[in-house]
Amino acid sequence: MGHHVATFWYLNTDDPSALFRSGIPSDPGFARRLLSRLFPKVTVASLGTFPLNRSASAGKGEIYIGSFPGLTVVQTPIDARVKPSETDQVWLKLVEAPTVLAFSYDPDSGVSGFARWESGKLVRSFAAADDRIVEDEGMPLPFERPYWAGEFPLEGAENNPLALPFSTSALLHAAHRDWLGFDLEPGGIDVPVDGFATDGRREVRQHTPSGPAGHLAAGPGRAERHAAAMRAARGDIHPDDLDDPFSSAYDDYEPIPSSTGTSAVRGLRNFAGGLASRAGDAVRRTSESLRDRAKARAEARKSEDRRLRELERERLAAASAPDASAAPRDGSVEPEPVASPEPAASPELPDAPDTPDATKDTAKE
Repeated sequence: MGHHVATFWYLNTDDPSALFRSGIPSDPGFARRLLSRLFPKVTVASLGTFPLNRSASAGKGEIYIGSFPGLTVVQTPIDARVKPSETDQVWLKLVEAPTVLAFSYDPDSGVSGFARWESGKLVRSFAAADDRIVEDEGMPLPFERPYWAGEFPLEGAENNPLALPFSTSALLHAAHRDWLGFDLEPGGIDVPVDGFATDGRREVRQHTPSGPAGHLAAGPGRAERHAAAMRAARGDIHPDDLDDPFSSAYDDYEPIPSSTGTSAVRGLRNFAGGLASRAGDAVRRTSESLRDRAKARAEARKSEDRRLRELERERLAAASAPDASAAPRDGSVEPEPVASPEPAASPELPDAPDTPDATKDTAKE
């Protein structure tokens, strides 16, 4: 029974590197949905978000997941020997994708391996140490030809008649570049992932990528330097980095450091960095809380000012209104006096006719 770190890539895109060059973040919600299927009875603790290419490999009880449109990457330790063709179907069917890639390394045996599945069918699988082949399934692909042809021989293997004509870790790097369009290296494209602990730990700590990155055991050889020179010619890296393109301390494809002193110094440095980060977070949260409180007080003052202005307007309106004491107490309104019409002029009457007596007197005369 072996033990190795495996990195699975689930592809539904023709240009994986374009996703990371665009700076798109990982989706932690999708990662947690995957975890609920893998570990339905485990309390999962978040380890934070960090770049896979500059982190230590996932340790025991840990898993790293990065989910993007058309691509998902998962890294986790597996208790089994490196033999990609025997990969558990749980991992091959974890995410529905037409193309599945696997890259593995066992630090104890020194065996590196890679494999590719298309529509569920194994196309190519290779696993080997520098002096023995563990598995060789499928036809070698075009990117493998210069390695099998001896163009990048294993350095320091002149006295080993069983040595392969190349470094197995170098061939794994070549597969990574050919299939994904980039290599996982500290100075290269950042691949953001979310880390989780699956061993039942309850505390949630901020994960700092530190410690050994045991995805590959061999450091950069002639093949890696050649590939770095080709990338520099294309402008992907600066020419000054060609002497040691893998010089960063955190690389999933670098050897495990042999010096414990260096690891201790790095551990203290990372611990101090973690404390500074947490202190900065606390200061930021306090500042945000103070700003929120000041904003709430300002809003309360504005509301009180508006209320006082309304009361003042009402008071002024009441003062300018006519005196209400002249009005009847019962609330009725007295009718306005109406001018009486002038009496109509009497019509003139005609002169009364002479009386009969007067007529008679006239006749007598």
